[in-house]
Amino acid sequence: MADPVSAGRCTLVDGVPHRDGRAFVSVGVNYHPSPTGCDYWREWDGARIDDDFRGMAAAGLNTVRFFVFWSDFEPKEGVHDPEPTGRLVELVRTAARHGLTCLPSLLTIWMNGQRFDPPWREGRDLWRDADLRERQRAFVHHIATELRNEPNILAYDLGDEIIHVDSAASAALGADEVRDWWGMLAGAIRDADPHALVLQANEASAVLGGHAFRPEHAQPLDLVGLHGFPVWTPFHIESVAARKATAFLPYLVRRGRAHRPVYVDEMGSYGCDETTAARYLRAAAHSAFAAGAVGTAVWCWQDFTTERKPYALRPNERRVGLLTADGREKPALAEYRAFARRVTGELAGFRPLPAPVGVLAPAADPPEEAGYLTPDGSDAPAAFYAHLLLQQAHLPYEFTSCDAADLARHTLVICPSARRLSLPDRHRLAQYVASGGTLLYSTGSLLDGAGDEELFGIRVRDFTRADGAHADFTWAGVRFPLRWDPAPIPVIDTAGAQALAAFTDGSPALTRHHLGEGSAYYLNAPLEAQLNAPHRLTEVAWHRLYEAIAAEAGLHAPVTADDPSVETTVLARGDERCTVVINHAPEPVDTVVRHRLPGGAARSPAAAERLRLEPKGVRLLFWRAAERPA
Repeated sequence: MADPVSAGRCTLVDGVPHRDGRAFVSVGVNYHPSPTGCDYWREWDGARIDDDFRGMAAAGLNTVRFFVFWSDFEPKEGVHDPEPTGRLVELVRTAARHGLTCLPSLLTIWMNGQRFDPPWREGRDLWRDADLRERQRAFVHHIATELRNEPNILAYDLGDEIIHVDSAASAALGADEVRDWWGMLAGAIRDADPHALVLQANEASAVLGGHAFRPEHAQPLDLVGLHGFPVWTPFHIESVAARKATAFLPYLVRRGRAHRPVYVDEMGSYGCDETTAARYLRAAAHSAFAAGAVGTAVWCWQDFTTERKPYALRPNERRVGLLTADGREKPALAEYRAFARRVTGELAGFRPLPAPVGVLAPAADPPEEAGYLTPDGSDAPAAFYAHLLLQQAHLPYEFTSCDAADLARHTLVICPSARRLSLPDRHRLAQYVASGGTLLYSTGSLLDGAGDEELFGIRVRDFTRADGAHADFTWAGVRFPLRWDPAPIPVIDTAGAQALAAFTDGSPALTRHHLGEGSAYYLNAPLEAQLNAPHRLTEVAWHRLYEAIAAEAGLHAPVTADDPSVETTVLARGDERCTVVINHAPEPVDTVVRHRLPGGAARSPAAAERLRLEPKGVRLLFWRAAERPA
């Protein structure tokens, strides 16, 4: 007879959550009760929670994420209060009655920009203080022990954005220390609850850099939790309605998914009206799912009536619910309901296909302090804009590492605006190219990022500050204007490579070097990084460069749209296919979607789908691989 707990719990099968033997897509919401906010464990209202959970289930949601405030559950050091613990079990069982799985966020201290600190912590370091580490281990073990017999626990979150409890201390940790902390807590949970899945949720800095709480270090975890809001990015997103805004969340998913399955446990928008918020949620949720997210949770269920901490200091946090304070459904809830119906219904079991294009994003931090030798600037924008250009070119892609096996999975590897390239990485890339791969490399630094003769067939002649002489180049019928940062600009000569395009001073701008069975393209400009300015992305058809080089490598987009603001991502379930068509633009778009036959031939115009997409509109096109081979 099956264990009733294990029968209801989620497991990962090839990185895909399954429940009761079937693929499970979590579609949820973050929750504090509106009247009490963060005080609900001390001001308990079980009837209110029951009503709220009933409303979530009626909206088609299947998951609730909530927060276990450490100070409420362990008010005295080493003493776990039985009253909130009992309420926690009651909450989980209430959720079960309404068919909701639960994602409890443990060790909650940081919430909406303020600390809810156990008074006895007294500023001790969460990660390096041995006694405090033991208190954390004991606490998560205690919670998992209390919940181990509840079949509707989706996963445990070790601590929501816990890095911000002490940003200086968390930023000082190395990767080994972060893995050790994750492993200690995950081990304590699994010891108490052998069926448990474990994640730890952070905002976008987990991908963009600044600390070691990153997906590439998440080996002790089953999933990574990521948050992405368009108002908080370094990427000069012009508005919540902008094209880049709804492409930001799937970018984070694609970056994280290169290492672990990704759960987007906070998504939504701030600083916009209800119509804009609804359109944003529609496009961002579908695009995150198409990028491979295994679940999503909107921030948050309902606007708050409480005016206490943290809302007294952060009043903007009171008005971002799917419901108004008096219970009116906002337009975003209708959009999320439709999304939930799709991903748990007709899209259930569909997942991304292996991608022929890989994007090589460098490690977030140099392996050791390099002082003045460290190149200026940030690596973060380059990978984001590479993601946007590939999306506009409709080329299937994923982020990859420089590991030889990872590189070998791709026909084309793009290394965007690289500010450093180590000698071992150069050797691995040379082996990849020599074995038949195609590499597109754009440089972001005179020294550490510059190309070399062996791999690229070029030499650095000198550097210049004359950015006017390197203001643009033309290739594939497109003029590409450049905006240089105030840094040395490399001037190169060919040394075996063929010059494909030149700057006005005659020096090569783009070269191609045949190495073994493959080709290495070298772009002597930080093409992707220099796009990080408002409206810069729409000034030129930048994606044509990627498109042309992919074509020379024998790659053609399996599904295209004649408008670059329209995403066309193909998902698979066996031999079934679904093209997720998303208009990322804030205005309506009339477009033609075409599928390609083997060899790159386009289908006849009569067979093409002509679509009119509303602002941030979504369409699903279903087909079988045998009917429309890609």
